[in-house]
Amino acid sequence: MQIDSHFLVSLFEHPERLCDLKEHQRPFVLLILRQQKVLPKFAYLFFQYQEQASNPKEMDEKTLRHLRNAFRIAEKQKEQVAFEADEIVKALSPVSRFVVFLKGAAYSLNQSEVGQGRIYSDIDILVNKDDLHDCEQHLGMHGWIGGEITDYDEKYYRKWAHEIPPLTHVHRGTNIDVHHNIIPVVSKDAPNATILEKYIVKNDHGIQTLTIDAQFVHCCVHLFRNEDYQTAFRDILDLRFMLIDVNDPELKGVMRVAKDLGFEYEVGLALYFVQEIFGLALPQAVIDKCLNIHRFRSRIDLWIFSSVLLPKHTHLKPKSSGFKLMLAEFRGHLIKMPLPLLTYHLTMKMGRGIIQKVMGEHFFSRKEEQFDPTDLTTPPKG
Repeated sequence: MQIDSHFLVSLFEHPERLCDLKEHQRPFVLLILRQQKVLPKFAYLFFQYQEQASNPKEMDEKTLRHLRNAFRIAEKQKEQVAFEADEIVKALSPVSRFVVFLKGAAYSLNQSEVGQGRIYSDIDILVNKDDLHDCEQHLGMHGWIGGEITDYDEKYYRKWAHEIPPLTHVHRGTNIDVHHNIIPVVSKDAPNATILEKYIVKNDHGIQTLTIDAQFVHCCVHLFRNEDYQTAFRDILDLRFMLIDVNDPELKGVMRVAKDLGFEYEVGLALYFVQEIFGLALPQAVIDKCLNIHRFRSRIDLWIFSSVLLPKHTHLKPKSSGFKLMLAEFRGHLIKMPLPLLTYHLTMKMGRGIIQKVMGEHFFSRKEEQFDPTDLTTPPKG
């Protein structure tokens, strides 16, 4: 049996197909799924198949061991994020009007279908922008400290981005991305962050996340306003399984949020590719209406992303077009900020990168001027 990107996609609808491969072919599949950060998700689906099938197909012990280990890692991470969420809320509840968990952490904390077998490298939270300075100070006092970055990167985060520089706990090593919006504020499409407050809910444990409809929209925005598509298959897979949690064939709630935030086009792209890649039956009229918002642009985007969202590997066929991948990444940069600012930003990054190669990687590192989040007297620059 030929292993191509379409076969890998089919595994998430029919996990038993892995059993149809010869034993020597299976490690290659596991390798790709691991690189795409979806192996624990597949493991969850495969073990679910084994439990539910009256006569499940046989699988070799070595492959089963890899799948068990992958799923254990995801379950351990789920336990860890529950602990970290409590610690973050304790640190921030005195100073922030809300502490909303986003993306992968939210999926796990809500025990949703999309969160089963989901892994991630950091915890994303959303706080009120007016409380941002106090939040950073309190996180610092509870052990989450920013790493060493250049003065230019510091300026980039403080002035143009939708988040502060990443924070890492000094003892546990957990990473936090603290957001005050869902896309860079410098973008002309950045929504009024106060609108997001309408979609904040608490789960059974008192943890705040967005509603499932708003989570779906945020995932669409994150996917199609990004500049890194090496593991984009995980994001489109998230959307496919999030539709189970949405549980609305007409997607009325999703479209209400998308219209409110101004991201109907991104939702249209996401629905189109979920339907195209996974063969789901989604409301075509809704997709067409969303894509017609930018009719000419949509033709270009549909062409660019036709292969970019599939699983990637150098030995996998059909190979993802390097040219399309480059266009997708450039498109992400272009959407993130106005062209003059983008030109300035890329020129600065390139020029400083060259100087660091010559003068050393710490040439631009901040020293005595570095912002200390535990210093209550000095506000962050920018």
